[in-house]
Amino acid sequence: MHTYKLIASDLDGTLLDNHACVSRENLDAIAALSKMGVHFVPCSGRTFSELPEVLKENENIRYVIHSNGAVVLDAKTGKRILNCLSNELCRKLLDVLNSYKTHVTFRMNGECYVDARFQDAASWDFYNVCEAHRTVVRNYAIYLEDFNEKSYGADNVEVLVSFFHDHEEKLSCIEKLKKEPRIHVVELDENNIEVVCSTAGKGNALISLCELLDIDISQTISLGDSGNDISITQTAGLGLAMSNAFDSLKAVADDVICSNEEHVAKYILEHYFS
Repeated sequence: MHTYKLIASDLDGTLLDNHACVSRENLDAIAALSKMGVHFVPCSGRTFSELPEVLKENENIRYVIHSNGAVVLDAKTGKRILNCLSNELCRKLLDVLNSYKTHVTFRMNGECYVDARFQDAASWDFYNVCEAHRTVVRNYAIYLEDFNEKSYGADNVEVLVSFFHDHEEKLSCIEKLKKEPRIHVVELDENNIEVVCSTAGKGNALISLCELLDIDISQTISLGDSGNDISITQTAGLGLAMSNAFDSLKAVADDVICSNEEHVAKYILEHYFS
């Protein structure tokens, strides 16, 4: 008899296939796990509005960890556990980010806000914006003509996302940001970072959710593929990396499993709950 009670799954590169879709096989597996009393928890760097509708409106999914752990949401009641960036801290971070050639977005109140002036293919190419982020922006983002004013006036910011034109500038920026003890910097790929409150992060969010549900951390499984999954992979009772995951994640995972094209929820159901 299995002892796992909660599965926290990353989305892009994990639950979602290469077309950013949730397969029927995965949806059926999530439903089967729910009937067994197992919580299936989407756990993403995306904010809530950016989640696929089949997950946001799924009767078999009650809890969501989004914005890299800045928010733990009870989708049934709307109650949230927040670990966000204050206005004072956000302004300080923006000063650092904006001193480089960067493409900055921010997530707040479950929405993604972008600078309307720089959402064309040429700008995305210049700042090395990945295809997954481009898709999210096209489908979900709120375009702001007065982005600088709104970003500097924002409070309770869930995450700051930045893409860099130059990799060396990214490394320099990270060194400056790390001098601020109130934040955590996550590298998602060669030219991208995400900045969250030091008390956020997917690992801390999993701990908070387990405390809420009275689930022992040993009874949890995490699924991921990227740098922002390292903390939760190290925290969960069983931390699993996708076969398409970063080598840095595979190095800390308990095991390496299927790819994101092979229906990971179905894989977990068949291999860990049969």
